[in-house]
Amino acid sequence: MNVALVDWYWMGHHQTYFVHFASALARAGCGIVPFYARPADFLRCLEEEKLPEHIRQCISEPVRIAPPDQSGFRPARWRGQYDAWRYFGGLGSELRAWERQHGEKIDLVFFACIYDRQFRHFRFAERRFGYPWAGLYLHARSFRMPGSPLPYQGGLPCPEEIFSSPLLRAAAVLDEKAVEPLQKIACGKPVFIFPDVTVEDLPPDAASKGLGAKIKEFAAGRPIVSLSGHLQWTKGFDVFTQMASRSDMRDVFFFLGGDVSWTEIPPADRQELQKAWEECPNLYVHLQHLPEPSMNSVYAVSDVVVAAYRAFPNSSNALTKAAVFERPIVVSDGYLMAERVRRYGMGEVVPEGDAAALCETLRRMLQPAYQESLRDRARWREYREAHSAKRLNKVFAELVAAV
Repeated sequence: MNVALVDWYWMGHHQTYFVHFASALARAGCGIVPFYARPADFLRCLEEEKLPEHIRQCISEPVRIAPPDQSGFRPARWRGQYDAWRYFGGLGSELRAWERQHGEKIDLVFFACIYDRQFRHFRFAERRFGYPWAGLYLHARSFRMPGSPLPYQGGLPCPEEIFSSPLLRAAAVLDEKAVEPLQKIACGKPVFIFPDVTVEDLPPDAASKGLGAKIKEFAAGRPIVSLSGHLQWTKGFDVFTQMASRSDMRDVFFFLGGDVSWTEIPPADRQELQKAWEECPNLYVHLQHLPEPSMNSVYAVSDVVVAAYRAFPNSSNALTKAAVFERPIVVSDGYLMAERVRRYGMGEVVPEGDAAALCETLRRMLQPAYQESLRDRARWREYREAHSAKRLNKVFAELVAAV
């Protein structure tokens, strides 16, 4: 079976998932045709993964596809349909061109990350696209927060408009509670629970070089608390900044790192945040994209990881990294992340958006007695295994057998 693995994006988790998915599909015996926005990055990551030669031989040279954007099509009410026709129809044309060039057939298209906004009008272009498909529906907002609009975009989630497709062969989710409702929408097609995989390696010289070593040096013996990743409003970095700015937290060193999405932050709030960052003596702000090795070095030196997100019902790679490096993590109450932290005993849960409660909880988590107690009760190893590449290989083998 030849599988076209498709993702238009490269920021955040996309690169990590894409490489792991390609490897897992190849291990399931599939030939992989990668359609990706950054072929050079993909090839470099494959080199770093040190995959066995027989696995690498299953993966074709990647085909570059441009990320979809706003077309500006008028009238505006038809823009979504036009964009879907353009990039899903265009993808179908590229797939057929690959088949003609290589004299092989593509049997399945697997979308590495399905977002509601991008796929809302997929059915409009389905006939032009023309391939059986499966994919990972990344978010479960419609099942966890029914009637809640999508952050940054507006509009409601629309899984019923996506997964009722007659060309659908299987779907995957990260949230086990999304399986049953999505299976009903998909008219009984198989729905699989994917692990939230991550890159686990540290650079060999991480202890003496790189971002983690720099943070440790700046901390000068103080405990380190971090929030890192793709910094969107939902990640609560404003509440994190409030906590770091408190005078009673000066004996704690805070790290805030990653590329910031400013689009949903009003200019006045942005200025206030930047002013707080400049004035806070115990806060190191690193507003750049963090490659996986750098991100891992941050987790490795952190005494507590903060992932107290806002209106965030989804899975998060932060939990997997916290389990890999066995670091206590604090999350907001209410949804999947809180359920997992409680189930695996990996840290604490606080009310969403409550900076005072976050500070109080953080103080307790930084106590030596708490850290020692957590090491005895946290089921980090169990969480790592549940969200491992080995588990992903198993699930992909089941998915391929089902389609």
